[in-house]
Amino acid sequence: MKKNKISKSDKLLDKKEEYKLIKEWQSNKNTKSLNRLLSAYKKLVVSFSKKFSGFGLSQEDLIQEGTMGLMYAIEKFDISKGFRLSTYSHWWIRAMMQDYIIKNWSIVKNGTTASQKLLFFSFNKIKKIVNFDSLKTMDINQVKKISNMLNIKPLDVENLDSKLKMGDQSLNEKINVFDSKLELIDILKDSSDNQENVIQNKYDNKFKQNCISLAINKLNKREKFIINSRKISETPKTLHEIGNILKISKERVRQIEVISLKKLKKNILDISKESKEFFIN
Repeated sequence: MKKNKISKSDKLLDKKEEYKLIKEWQSNKNTKSLNRLLSAYKKLVVSFSKKFSGFGLSQEDLIQEGTMGLMYAIEKFDISKGFRLSTYSHWWIRAMMQDYIIKNWSIVKNGTTASQKLLFFSFNKIKKIVNFDSLKTMDINQVKKISNMLNIKPLDVENLDSKLKMGDQSLNEKINVFDSKLELIDILKDSSDNQENVIQNKYDNKFKQNCISLAINKLNKREKFIINSRKISETPKTLHEIGNILKISKERVRQIEVISLKKLKKNILDISKESKEFFIN
């Protein structure tokens, strides 16, 4: 009986080869190098997706999120530190999956602060610390004890406890309407886009964000600073403020910004292989 052969792309990388591939991607955007790295570490992404399988979300979606985290880690990895990519990428893979779970696990949006994430992913463990039976309903003293431990509002503790026990209400639940039994979904008006378009738009948006991020990173240090300060930051800086920081005139900042935006647009189209209309629509 023949043993299954492990493809070259799936084999683990030694440190020297790993660093070479990372450098080829960061410096030249060599897609073969990126794909080789993604293939070598796909088992790591899959293993994380299995750890989070208990939240009832699609493993395929979790793997996609984890792969985005791995790509971000590859882009940001600093070879000079001497670490392995597997060590650095752990945090990004886990963080991307946790953010996805937090945003999609419940119809009601969960909190996304560090304390609220800790509460969400470790709730039953925390209950055991305060000697509480997870199947019972918490009293006010137990709620206060957990809220004090994590420095969050008691109401947040109660809400999450309720949601973890009950989950989201099923749209297929039978209800009585004028002596007839209907499913909840039958009486809900759906004005949203169809599922195929939702999934496609979601994929397109992630793809666009990734292309923009990679395109910005191809700018030089000064260009990147100006674009981030003027176009990305939640509180954009004025030309005058940037000029003072870079010790150049306001007019020179404006000129660099115009040049940088042209470069950025070209970089985005080169990386994405898409038309300008794809990013406008």
